[in-house]
Amino acid sequence: MHTDIDVRTPGGLRVTGIATGPGIPDTPLLICLPGGSYTARYFDVPGFSLLDVAEANGFTAIALDRPGYGGSDPLPADERTFARNAEVLDEAIAALWADYGGGHPGVVMISHSIGSAITVHIAARQPAWPLLGIALHGVNTLSPDHIVGAWHSMPPGVPVQFSPEQRRMFMYGPDGTFAPDAVSRAEISAAACPIEELLEIVGEWPRTAADLARHVRVPIHYVLAEHEALWNADQSRVDAFAGMFTSAPRVDATLARGVGHSIDHHHLGRALHLQQLAFALTCTPVPVPA
Repeated sequence: MHTDIDVRTPGGLRVTGIATGPGIPDTPLLICLPGGSYTARYFDVPGFSLLDVAEANGFTAIALDRPGYGGSDPLPADERTFARNAEVLDEAIAALWADYGGGHPGVVMISHSIGSAITVHIAARQPAWPLLGIALHGVNTLSPDHIVGAWHSMPPGVPVQFSPEQRRMFMYGPDGTFAPDAVSRAEISAAACPIEELLEIVGEWPRTAADLARHVRVPIHYVLAEHEALWNADQSRVDAFAGMFTSAPRVDATLARGVGHSIDHHHLGRALHLQQLAFALTCTPVPVPA
């Protein structure tokens, strides 16, 4: 059974989300960050729910609404940056760790798209709570020119509300890679996206990602969709992105066949979920025999 959560950061900002029931002791606590234009419900769409798969496999998982999404407090326009998101969410996860961390060896973060860029920011900060690993998908550093142009053509300062037709175009692979009703089912997780996020993901992020990545010192699971609409996607892009994490003990990276940007909502989304859970288990410290 999933429950709503509501925490406050030391600075008084509200962060909301969805939590599963208690998992098996000694499994990592999973913290999930959605991408731009999606609330925490991205990870809990009926039939495509990472939270359901995690709970069924003995994990405690919490999906968070990033600042400005769901019930989470918005940030002022001049603070709608990935770095500020990371600061707020770092503090929120610290509060969640205090409440939910008992019996867990640490946290593994699972993230999508802009949420993955922010997860890299969080990991590069080397937070005080025990981060064991990060699973990233739907992110890279090289977008097609027409995507960069599209984001820059949006009216400044106005949140972007994608239509179902636009979500079909940007977030999904070819017909047959997802259920006919997948786009409509996922509308429960749809939200307006601050334009600042779209501009940063094709602007500041590609310029700073490598410097951030070299400060990440935990294992990484990275997946790029074969049918990406928002990133240039081939094996060379997978290798280039994975190669930025020069301080990570290991990077498991792959090009996922038969899926588009929002991998979770495709037929093969469950395969991704099981891979992410298996990765989380590999990040769990192994007890040393006495």
